[in-house]
Amino acid sequence: MKKLMSLVLSGALLLGAAGCSSSGSGAQPSAVPQPSTAPEQSAAPEQSTPPASSAPQGGGSEVDPSGVKIGILIPGSPTDGGFCQQGAEAGYALQDLGYQVDIVEAATAEEIKSESENMAADGYQIIFGHGAQCTTPMAEVSPDYPDTWFVTLGGEVVTDNQFPVCVCAEESCYVLGVVAAMLTKTGTISYTLGGDFPSYVKYTNALKLGARSVNPEIKTLGAVLSSTNANECYETTMNQINQGADFVFGNCNEGQLGSIKAAEDSQDVYILGCLGDFSSTSPDRVVANMVCDYSVGYIQAVEAILSGNAPGEIMMQTIATGCVGFTWNENLKGTLPQEVIDAAGQALEDIRSGKIDVPNEYELDPNEPI
Repeated sequence: MKKLMSLVLSGALLLGAAGCSSSGSGAQPSAVPQPSTAPEQSAAPEQSTPPASSAPQGGGSEVDPSGVKIGILIPGSPTDGGFCQQGAEAGYALQDLGYQVDIVEAATAEEIKSESENMAADGYQIIFGHGAQCTTPMAEVSPDYPDTWFVTLGGEVVTDNQFPVCVCAEESCYVLGVVAAMLTKTGTISYTLGGDFPSYVKYTNALKLGARSVNPEIKTLGAVLSSTNANECYETTMNQINQGADFVFGNCNEGQLGSIKAAEDSQDVYILGCLGDFSSTSPDRVVANMVCDYSVGYIQAVEAILSGNAPGEIMMQTIATGCVGFTWNENLKGTLPQEVIDAAGQALEDIRSGKIDVPNEYELDPNEPI
């Protein structure tokens, strides 16, 4: 197994998280409600239309958290300021509740499979795969470890000891689209993606839907990066800016910093923050942010498992559950027209109440171009 990353990160964290983990050794695991039976297949097939529900509220477990070993696999740096860092911060929240938590960086399918298998063999009761790309590798491992729960962030596989948590951050992206469409002077907004699979595409799909609800003719420029590299994202975003984009959105992990730099190096170009509050990173350019608290979903998944109430279906996390949010950059909010602020607030309320339904990764139109 790779060397486990400490939960104590440097003071350079963009989102200001702090914490430390136990080593993951020493204490013996306490009794944890176990999966009912081992899956019969060596690799669980993906379900075409998996069931979904709001996260169950566990009845309160009597399990001693200090004896529960939890692993979290993240696809990149825990200091990327976005998706991977959010996964690490979910680990802090679990550690603060007394659980033994370790984080491992695993980017490829081979690494995910190997690391999750090593953790399961080492007695970890719960292993989180921070990203839908963990679904298939974990499904290849989970049948061999029926006493371990495998929880993926996204994905569709649901078995006796594996299920996904779906964080519906696309809901906040819809609101970002509303804001951008009302403020753009060029009628063009742009975005960069770190991948072309549903858990990425759902965000920019929602951004476009929100923008089109204001202006059906708005122009959107999109690009899928070959890697989540800040330099590549910078060059790609600059090309989009040169084509007229004056609002940019970077959904590409650490690559987002390249998108932010491109906006800062241009005149009258503004930023929509992704998966964190980037207001302090670029106080004069970030207008608003889509934020997530993955710890909400992770904590509820752990509590459900330990209380014997593992969902057996997709655990949905939304604006309504408190996992997904939207923040203004207070440094710029006072300069915005009140009608923009009101429209964003109304969109949030309509999404929360169900009046506006933003497609999640299981509902995307496959014919919709990226």
